Amino acid sequence: MTEVTAVSAAQRNRIVQDALRLRDQQRDDVATSRARLLAEVRQRADIIEQQVQIDTQRLRDRRDDIQFETDQDDEVREQIRVLDTIANDTLFQRNQDNIIEELNAARDDREGLEALLLRDLEGQRNDIAELQAAEQRREDIRAAINDREDRLIERRAAERDEEIRQQIDLRVSLDRINNPPDRQPSDTERGGVLDVRA
Repeated sequence: MTEVTAVSAAQRNRIVQDALRLRDQQRDDVATSRARLLAEVRQRADIIEQQVQIDTQRLRDRRDDIQFETDQDDEVREQIRVLDTIANDTLFQRNQDNIIEELNAARDDREGLEALLLRDLEGQRNDIAELQAAEQRREDIRAAINDREDRLIERRAAERDEEIRQQIDLRVSLDRINNPPDRQPSDTERGGVLDVRA
């Protein structure tokens, strides 16, 4: 009987151990399953949050695109309105035509004044050139007159020197003739003046 009791106690112990092992296994499975579910929930939450951010950015971009298109449409409409107003405004057209005519007249006047100024400048250049040429001619004439007077003075001085030399030669000759030296005719110098009165 003791064997039966020991066997049955061992069986009961084994059954309890199996039950405990099974319960631990179930507890581990539940913890693992919870951790996996929690990770999946977190992953889904991250994905949803990213999706929400992407959708929010898309909505923002779409709103910006719509706002840009609206602004562009408003600007185009305003430009068309201004152009229509300008095209239909006869007073504006007249003022614009008057401004264009005034600009053309001012441009023509400026070109005319430039042409007159260029002509006056050219005339002044010609006048200056003529004055310089006249001044140069006057200087050349003055220099020529001074040269002529210098030549005349030199010629008169040379003529006076020649006259003085001739007078001196004449006196010397006359002195020789009038006061002959006591020489014989053979002693006379060659080329000298001889007194032929004797």
